[in-house]
Amino acid sequence: MRFTPKNRVRRTAAAGVIALAMLGTAGCSAVNEQATTIEYSPSDGILENVGDLQLRNILVVSNGSGEPGRLIGTVINDGAQTQKFTLAVGGASLPFELEAGDKVVFEDEAEAQVYVPEVEVDAGTGINTELTVNGDTTTLNIPVVNGDQPDYRPYLPAESEYTPRPTEEPSGEAEGH
Repeated sequence: MRFTPKNRVRRTAAAGVIALAMLGTAGCSAVNEQATTIEYSPSDGILENVGDLQLRNILVVSNGSGEPGRLIGTVINDGAQTQKFTLAVGGASLPFELEAGDKVVFEDEAEAQVYVPEVEVDAGTGINTELTVNGDTTTLNIPVVNGDQPDYRPYLPAESEYTPRPTEEPSGEAEGH
């Protein structure tokens, strides 16, 4: 096969088009952060690191507005020393002690250990909580959820019944009346 100048131009042009197409499909990832590298809380709870403690998916399950609640989530001690910490939430002071490298899963604890006597905010909002570790206090805003999602219903305190939040009735204004 003979290479003529016309064939060379075609091949060079085709190679250029292929190179531009590859650059166009990979160009965004070259300058933008990849979404898979962004750390986030994959559920309704908070994700916080306070000193050597890692708080994962921390939330309160309650019907809210003066009702009791239950703390759920996980705290991991990522440090080399035992950590004593207290969560002050809804009138409760919940103390915990974690050995180095250990964790506490609130869902696995006895209800009395994670019981919140009074959640003074509505479900769907956040409750201010103080986390005290080694004398240092950090204020957290922990989400309050009710049993709208069936996965949370078993964590409502024993004396609470699931009470769905009222939904607003749509007004006729949007229909063009």
